Amino acid sequence: MSLFEARIRAAQAERRRSARFTVDIPVILRTVSGDRPCRMANISDNGAKLEMVNAPSKGVTGWLIMGAQELYCTVIWTRDGDCGIEFERSLPEASLIEFAGDQVRAAGPVANAGNIQMGRKRSGLLVRSEG
Repeated sequence: MSLFEARIRAAQAERRRSARFTVDIPVILRTVSGDRPCRMANISDNGAKLEMVNAPSKGVTGWLIMGAQELYCTVIWTRDGDCGIEFERSLPEASLIEFAGDQVRAAGPVANAGNIQMGRKRSGLLVRSEG
């Protein structure tokens, strides 16, 4: 099983509606107030988490610029310089792999047992088998 497939299964074990992939990609959020350079911290087919100095307010719409790609999006939450955006249209799997593929593969194994602190739940990283 590839790392990408392992991440999809791990994300499916979480209670999110879409698989999220941890990435670190420089992007620009273009709004009516101007361009905001930021870093994409994670991405799914429905949205992404952006880290920036001055996050826009909830409800602001704009364009997420990733190289030659532009995705129309809406800010759905903000907190401490981070914001969550929702894409107008879901990304096809091929586009998601294109945006996050190399960064996901470079992230290493899904979980390193030496990094898990005692007493902390890490269920989002484990795939549970039923039976």
